[in-house]
Amino acid sequence: MFVLLLTIFIDLVGFGIILPILPFFAQAYDASPLQITLLVSTHSGAQIISSVFWGRLSDRYGRKVILLLTLTGGAVAYVWFGFAGSLVSLFLARGFSGVMAGNIAVAQAYLADISTPEERAGAMGKLGAAFGLGFVVGPALGALLIGNDPSAADFARPCLVAAAISIVAVPLGYFLLQEPERRSRKSTGLSSFGELRAAVLGNGIPNIIGLNLLVTLSFTTLMALFPLWSQAQLGWGPREVSFAYAYIGLLAAFMQGVLVGPMTTAWGGPRVLFLGAVALSTGLSSIAFVDTVAAFALNTILLCMGTSFCHPTLTAMISQRAVVEYQGTVMGTANSVGSMGRIIAPPVGGLLFMQVGPNWPMLLAGLLMLPVAVAAAWMSLRRAR
Repeated sequence: MFVLLLTIFIDLVGFGIILPILPFFAQAYDASPLQITLLVSTHSGAQIISSVFWGRLSDRYGRKVILLLTLTGGAVAYVWFGFAGSLVSLFLARGFSGVMAGNIAVAQAYLADISTPEERAGAMGKLGAAFGLGFVVGPALGALLIGNDPSAADFARPCLVAAAISIVAVPLGYFLLQEPERRSRKSTGLSSFGELRAAVLGNGIPNIIGLNLLVTLSFTTLMALFPLWSQAQLGWGPREVSFAYAYIGLLAAFMQGVLVGPMTTAWGGPRVLFLGAVALSTGLSSIAFVDTVAAFALNTILLCMGTSFCHPTLTAMISQRAVVEYQGTVMGTANSVGSMGRIIAPPVGGLLFMQVGPNWPMLLAGLLMLPVAVAAAWMSLRRAR
């Protein structure tokens, strides 16, 4: 598990370098807030197809080879983005990056292969912690590379550094990552559409995927608009936003890597999910009152608690319900549905940001978490009985 988490961490450092500077890079090509949010959605749009595609290929050919292929493609995407030269090229580069980012489902399936159902939430939490730590190191490094003056920023340099860091993950994975024992016995034939459909739609999986979609919609609204919101509300530039992302990543890494596993074992997944849903809803709904750095730091604790408790718990629930032979396919489908949320949330949030105000997208996102809290409460009561 450690080698996989280390490989994903290194890859996410590169991704974390790019994310905070993306809106400011697009502004250099006179992109509007709506175009910026669409640029974010392009990445997720490509993930819709690629997550299922890579997940299914990993079921048939193994997790390791697919991870190595997509890690290499991700590094190429960073170089393309850094030398895009136009807004259209930025969109194409982000789309290609999204295709390669479908490997998240493969990493989740890998962890499902090497963990027991009881360990699943903790394992997914550790994967989330690797993501979080990547967002600590990546944005902090991006802030140093971008400099203090946005008007004189060299956007190509962070992209090249991101590509160089990400490509390091390829030999690391090649030499140290082992194919999971369960996947060493690959399927020898093609599964019928009916078998794949039954694997995805059976055992209550669609209901859990639906809850995960609501969480994704809510948190993506925040993350997609955060640079624009912080610019309007707090007067921050790319450097401050990068450090803020690092703070968010540090909190998320601690909560997912340290708290989720023990809390799920002690309380059960539904209760942890309920606590996360309430925290995320409260944090999003109260963001209108954030007008200082101190208020941001406190409110972000609630936001990180929400996503850190919800996502690993829901991912574990999906994985626990999936048939072993179709883990990659099921996790790919779940990630594809989640990608739909990452497509919808940015442009809708961008329109609300421009037409109504910077806080309204977050308020709407907070309301979306209420059904998740209700469902988690129902599951908790059902489990208690």
